Amino acid sequence: MQKQKQVHVRIPEKVYRKLKARCIYEDTFMQHYVAKLIAESVGEHPAEEGLEIQKNSILIVDDEAIVRESLKDWLKDSYEVVTAETGEEALELLEKQDFDVLIVDVRLPGKNGLKVLREVKEVKPHIKSIVITAYPSVELAVEAMKVGAVDYLIKPVVPDDLERLIRQTLNMRQSE
Repeated sequence: MQKQKQVHVRIPEKVYRKLKARCIYEDTFMQHYVAKLIAESVGEHPAEEGLEIQKNSILIVDDEAIVRESLKDWLKDSYEVVTAETGEEALELLEKQDFDVLIVDVRLPGKNGLKVLREVKEVKPHIKSIVITAYPSVELAVEAMKVGAVDYLIKPVVPDDLERLIRQTLNMRQSE
């Protein structure tokens, strides 16, 4: 596997604002849009010769198959999405693969979502987490934030809200 290199480019603020507006309009990340422009400028298509743009990866952990699969179907066009039914299964996947965002239900068979969050923060603190639950409480929200969750959503999750939160979370991660 070829190691990815980072390129830093200085551009005038006026150009940056135009790029940012275009990315918002096309609902894409700036680095993806710029990579596409660079590839096209040298006569390449992003999928050719290793220039394929890598999607951000998301792990969804929920014991309800309908929730898992509907969120996966909603997000799969924009992200690499993997699902797990239990906390233990999620931790096994996290040992084998790195993810950008973890979406985890609080109530899971075996290890609950908060225990999963604690373990993930110990071994992979760079992974950003979003907690979802059908049983909201102030105490639970506070506890989720204490163990490192970026945000806390109440089921039924509105897909547009979740997608917006994922984009904000990824932007937060990139700016760190």
